[in-house]
Amino acid sequence: MARTKRSSKLDSKKRLTLEAGIRHLDPICPGQYLIYQRPKSGAAGSWLARSYDKTTSKQVQVRIGTADDFNDADGDLILTFGQAQDKAKELFKKTEEAKKAAEQGEIITVGPYTVADAVQDYLEDGKRRGMKTHDKTSQSAQTHIIPTLGSVEIGKLTRAKIESWLNKLAESPRQLRKKMGSKKPVFAAEPKTADEKRARKDTANRILTILKAALNYALDRGKIGGSGEVWKKVKPYGGVASTRIRFLSVGDQKRIVNACPADFRRLVQAALFTGARFGELTRLKAEDFNTQVGTIFIEETKSGKARHVVLTEEATLWFSNLIVGKKAGEHLFTRDVVKRRARGGKMENTQTWAQCDQQRPMDAACKKAELDPVRFHELRHSYASSLINKGVPLAYVAAQLGHSDTRMVEKHYGHLAPNAMADAIRTLAPHLGIGEQGKVQPINLGQPG
Repeated sequence: MARTKRSSKLDSKKRLTLEAGIRHLDPICPGQYLIYQRPKSGAAGSWLARSYDKTTSKQVQVRIGTADDFNDADGDLILTFGQAQDKAKELFKKTEEAKKAAEQGEIITVGPYTVADAVQDYLEDGKRRGMKTHDKTSQSAQTHIIPTLGSVEIGKLTRAKIESWLNKLAESPRQLRKKMGSKKPVFAAEPKTADEKRARKDTANRILTILKAALNYALDRGKIGGSGEVWKKVKPYGGVASTRIRFLSVGDQKRIVNACPADFRRLVQAALFTGARFGELTRLKAEDFNTQVGTIFIEETKSGKARHVVLTEEATLWFSNLIVGKKAGEHLFTRDVVKRRARGGKMENTQTWAQCDQQRPMDAACKKAELDPVRFHELRHSYASSLINKGVPLAYVAAQLGHSDTRMVEKHYGHLAPNAMADAIRTLAPHLGIGEQGKVQPINLGQPG
């Protein structure tokens, strides 16, 4: 690449005498130019870099900064002729590297690297790695990150800008599912109660985690410079993750099961027997049930680690009846009647349950059973609480749910453990017969006289 050279018409204030609205070129190398353009409004001009590829006959032009026509250069946004020339050369070098990388199947971004670029690269890497929550993460990013921060160059991203975005997200109403055929987003009412505000802050924290993950990925891969302190200093809202979890009593579990239609009832029963997630259940095949040892094998899980769920005698008998007449590769749970418009053509078996198919029948069952609305996931919570109330050790509960340790179990169900432990000790501990009977009789305050 040629050495930095002077230009009689561009490297001084003489460029202000050039015709406005016209692009004035200064060649750097064959096919590579630094361009100065001053608007007709009389404002400061702009520096642009243009390159031409003879092999593809394509021309690429990128704005690299504002000229120091009226303000002193800062080397970042406002550039002298020499600084603009250096920046253009650096851009041309990256273009050549990107061209060589493309020949080897690798993609390198040329020009300003934005938040949208970082999110896209992070999602593509997540898809390659088999990220279990890829679709949900992508949807959250497209809805909450890209519209506001997507066009911001990461080098110009500030802590104040991220915190302002986070605050607006926490104060905004929850976006609802759109009706079929609707193009406009649908929103719930403004959060007013303490629980509603806490939930919105909790959602904002989760979206912030996605943003930070994308930015850290870009930093780790050398796509951006710096240390990442800008976004690392942004703290999530505190005291909002302690979600109030609802547990269904045995009586309520029976009521909701009886209120479900036959196909959905089977899913609800399986959730209460296994504590498995909705997606885990919908992927189960007949071969996943082991009749010999009474277990269900869940291969695809949120954590990526397969697990065997131990069944009770009641659950084992129920699953044994469920697989009658089914071949090994058949799904355990299918829909009896289903009408699909959008997703039917993309599904291997249109009778299987798809993502988000559970909430509407769940709402209908709760209404029929005269119960407050619950989410399908709360069946999993009810299963775990039932085990703990019966004195099952937290480590065993964690294994059944697919957690690597007891931290999540302690977080959500730890308050149940003391009572269960006390009951288990009083029931199971041996009677030693060594206590001396004293003469003092306990006073019965509950009976008169």
